[in-house]
Amino acid sequence: SFEMGDLAGVGQQDERPVRIVRVPGFWMMRTEVTVAMFAAFVDATDHPLPPGCSYFADGWRPDPTLSWRSPGFEQADNHPVTCISWQDAQAFAQWLARETGLAFSLPSEAQWEYAARAGTTGRYSHGDDPGALCDHANGADRRALRDYPGFDVNDCDDGYNRTAPVGSYTANPWGLYDTTGNVWEWVADCWTEDYTLAPDNGSAYRVEGCPRRAYRGGAYGDVPHFLRVALRNRGDADARRDDVGFRLVLRDTH
Repeated sequence: SFEMGDLAGVGQQDERPVRIVRVPGFWMMRTEVTVAMFAAFVDATDHPLPPGCSYFADGWRPDPTLSWRSPGFEQADNHPVTCISWQDAQAFAQWLARETGLAFSLPSEAQWEYAARAGTTGRYSHGDDPGALCDHANGADRRALRDYPGFDVNDCDDGYNRTAPVGSYTANPWGLYDTTGNVWEWVADCWTEDYTLAPDNGSAYRVEGCPRRAYRGGAYGDVPHFLRVALRNRGDADARRDDVGFRLVLRDTH
């Protein structure tokens, strides 16, 4: 059991009400799904991935030439895959489950926050100090000012303008990397405006025909407020952005 939501009282309405959630045991990937992992899926399945991905320039703008193979900046195989829709992430999880016979899936919001908090109660898994973020996360640092002049960035240098190789920063107390920053991570839940209807048993909130899905964790261009572990965000299930990827969980079925 853990307290989920805006424990520090500095968040947004959609992070409330704070409540106790009981989460059954599960495993979570230590890193975000990488470019190499996703390429193996595409090569094995021919999953349709039409080009087109949005990038930020005084607002989110679609670019039909961008894709997960070419998101508009250089990536290596060990970078987190991005320009991935919720539907793409779901297809990857289903493929991996078929290939392995194991119960892989996108995490619920509760699973994600439980794992990202790793037994902590601060704004970040390392505590409340935004000045330490560059040791723990790829977020908006001094380098981000080149792309986003005037942002309220961390006064430090995390080494990367855009995505970084997974596992480049200090892991959280449970050994998970990049739960803060690098890329946002899709979760299984339908988006809700607050936690009033959210289940307290650790499962995902689902409704038929859900048009928008939640994602968590912040990304390389996000300022400290948006890197808090309780922070929530959302997007259309078929939308692709150059700062959104995913990781999976594995449920114990025995």
